[in-house]
Amino acid sequence: MHSELAAAIQDIKTNKALISIDEASTKAGVVLRLLATLGWNPFNVEEVKPEYTVRSKRVDYSLRVADTNKVFIEVKRIGENLELHQEQLLAYSFQEGVRLAVLTNGATWWFYLPLNEGAWEQRRFYTVDLFEQDPKDIVDRFIEFLARQNVGSGDAIKSAESLYKSHYRKQVLLNAIPKAWMKIVSDPDDLLVELLIETTEKISGFRPEIADVEKFLSENYGIIHPFPVSTTKLPGPQTAVSALPLPTSKLRDDYINKRLDSFVFLGKTYRPKSWNELLLTVATELYHAHKADFGKCLVLRGSKMVYFSTDRNELSFPKQIADSEYYAEAKLNSNSIVRRSRDLMSLFGYKETDLQVVAQ
Repeated sequence: MHSELAAAIQDIKTNKALISIDEASTKAGVVLRLLATLGWNPFNVEEVKPEYTVRSKRVDYSLRVADTNKVFIEVKRIGENLELHQEQLLAYSFQEGVRLAVLTNGATWWFYLPLNEGAWEQRRFYTVDLFEQDPKDIVDRFIEFLARQNVGSGDAIKSAESLYKSHYRKQVLLNAIPKAWMKIVSDPDDLLVELLIETTEKISGFRPEIADVEKFLSENYGIIHPFPVSTTKLPGPQTAVSALPLPTSKLRDDYINKRLDSFVFLGKTYRPKSWNELLLTVATELYHAHKADFGKCLVLRGSKMVYFSTDRNELSFPKQIADSEYYAEAKLNSNSIVRRSRDLMSLFGYKETDLQVVAQ
């Protein structure tokens, strides 16, 4: 099971055809495929029951053993914001007495103990991210919580409850929090910049410029390290994590307060009128070259910030990409525009050097 599941996950991560904005494709190409490797029979509708009815509403899948609902799974399209759907899933699970629930968009998998006390977020005991986490850890957790044998025996619930309450969980978080913080300040999400701007305005009465906030994060990147890092050895598959060295580099790109003269993309020179035009030009060229799988752009999201969407209402200042159904967020500073352009390029296999920016 381990090797088959690992191979399936690797294929999902690299196979462009499986990354789709279509929810049905996410179900068939990702969710059902992984369930099959975990011992479930997706062709037996009494075992993997689709569209399970809960008081006139429906859950995408109910995993059943001996005619008993064991796990509810709700599936959204790739790139979908899962926070908008967790309350509904957990309410259904609570009503039916289902002790384990999963919310996924194919790339991110949120695991819940619906009958536990606390807010919805507090009932989420684990997250799997196919693109960020160690493949071995992903395989181990999927088997632990979703393998049919473990679900049927009750071991999945025991493992989930144990992990939720464990000292191991606390130690993993102590190691992960400083890593997450350094990742945020090294390439700040636009929401972090906006939050710092708003908080500064509340404190001082004056609203700072984006450039000043970006400059602060850049210049203080090497000293913003408020969290001690645990070096305690953890039980289980992970090993000790050494203390993080204080980084000394600044933000890689620094285009704040600079005028965009021109840029070269894939050998062609452009002379845009604004920074936003850079992002839209790159997105348009990539859309024309990769129409079939351009939906991959929807995976580019910050912690709360949406950069590309088919729903213009998700964006603050949406700009349509060519004549497509896709929109790009235009409320971005110059640094972020260059980073988001390069992020988009990387999804389709282009190198950073395929985009050269001239600014002064």
